[in-house]
Amino acid sequence: MPADGALRSFWLTLFAIGAVAVLVMGWRGGEPWTAAAFAAFFVSRVYRSVLKRPLSVPVNNDPVRRMHRFLLVTALGWIASGSLAAIAALSGEGQEWLYVAPFFLVMGALNLYVMLNR
Repeated sequence: MPADGALRSFWLTLFAIGAVAVLVMGWRGGEPWTAAAFAAFFVSRVYRSVLKRPLSVPVNNDPVRRMHRFLLVTALGWIASGSLAAIAALSGEGQEWLYVAPFFLVMGALNLYVMLNR
């Protein structure tokens, strides 16, 4: 098990470096909102991964509470990336975001609905 934790820590660190690189490249390339949308989406996915399989099991492990956090992080990831994608489209960073952003926002709303009705 320690090897798995060390490997996951390595990948999480590598991901953090990659997210910063995407943000910097997007900012320098004139597409900061697009880069932020990608970063928000993938950061939520990483956080979901840690919630689903914690690096170390907490002493007061409550699976129901963890499930609610998982759904909340999922919903917020969809909503944040959808909002940033809409801003990217409106600021002229790519019309394709107009087609993607509504679906991201709907997915976020659906996850919130599931979380609030459980």
